Amino acid sequence: MGAAGVEIPEWVNERTVEDAFRRCFFAMENRRVAFAEKGMRAARNRESRLLKALEAGTEVLHRIQERQYGRSLRSTSTPYGERVELTEYTTWREAYKLCDAGSPSEHFQWVYGMAAELAGL
Repeated sequence: MGAAGVEIPEWVNERTVEDAFRRCFFAMENRRVAFAEKGMRAARNRESRLLKALEAGTEVLHRIQERQYGRSLRSTSTPYGERVELTEYTTWREAYKLCDAGSPSEHFQWVYGMAAELAGL
């Protein structure tokens, strides 16, 4: 079954994504690499719930970006250097693309860890 038919246990919204970021930063500060390794294992296995959580988290971050910077990102009067997408959004988007293609990158292991938290893995 593809990721489209999978339901994740906790609704993914701004609050839950922010909570996942908070738990990730706490794990980083306390050198809890198991947080990232859990996500990396799920990414290597192409766990359908992880893929769904990555997709939903990316959509949430895109909505946040649109709300905060949407008009200025699309405006032709905005200098090119200031029309850059949020780092968090692009990181999650690229992590999802690589995981979906079957070649997850170690560079995104903490993102995979956050998505695994969202997916309840």
